[in-house]
Amino acid sequence: MTNVSMAAAALVSARREGRVLDELPGGMPVNLVEAYAIQDGILDEMGEAVAGWKVAFTNKPGQVKMGVPGPGAGPIFASYVLESPANVTMPDPGLRISECEFAFRLKADLPAKEGDYTDNDIAAIVGSVHPAIEIVNRRLSNAIPMSGVAIIADHGGNGAFAYGPGTEDWQGIDYASHQVRQMINGEEKARGTGQNVMDGNPIGSITWLANHLKLRGYGLKAGDWISSGSAADMLPVPAGGLVKGDFGPLGTVEVIFS
Repeated sequence: MTNVSMAAAALVSARREGRVLDELPGGMPVNLVEAYAIQDGILDEMGEAVAGWKVAFTNKPGQVKMGVPGPGAGPIFASYVLESPANVTMPDPGLRISECEFAFRLKADLPAKEGDYTDNDIAAIVGSVHPAIEIVNRRLSNAIPMSGVAIIADHGGNGAFAYGPGTEDWQGIDYASHQVRQMINGEEKARGTGQNVMDGNPIGSITWLANHLKLRGYGLKAGDWISSGSAADMLPVPAGGLVKGDFGPLGTVEVIFS
């Protein structure tokens, strides 16, 4: 059985020190229950405010590739939230990836509820939508096979989160057809739409997240950022690379890797 507290402490230490681990002290999780237990341990071990959450694996191909039955979640810590144009320095363990995502800022706490949350419950607390880049990173080296279980245990794969100016007219966007272009050093490298995120309904990511967090004893609150899932292909970024997410009428977001 995995030693959850030992694994969580090792992952937090690796994150703070910019190291990668060839093996995880305490053992790798063997299922999602153990993975989220390690993530809960990380929340305690970090001792830092959670500024929001990321949602991963928001389409069937991604779930199949990562060997998970549905979406996944990970915390976004306050000191890793960056306003565009952002500059980020990160270690290179062989997985330094950018993802262009629709990010939502909550304007109110999500009230407690007996049953499952619905999209209507979530719509009542969403304040704005923003172009965003999630910087994915690993504290585990390439010696450890990448899987959904491993990613969830390792901070949900989050390295940092950058956002651009948003709009309160988030309901006026047709996410399923809204194009997102991802540029690296001025060259378009990927293009996608919100169809890649919960079948074109990124609010569904937040609904899933709310119900998931409820089972873990957490909730959503005013001011939280929710990064809803990658709208275009994930891209590796070279050192010194400038990543730009072009969300058309919604605006842009930029991150440079120094």
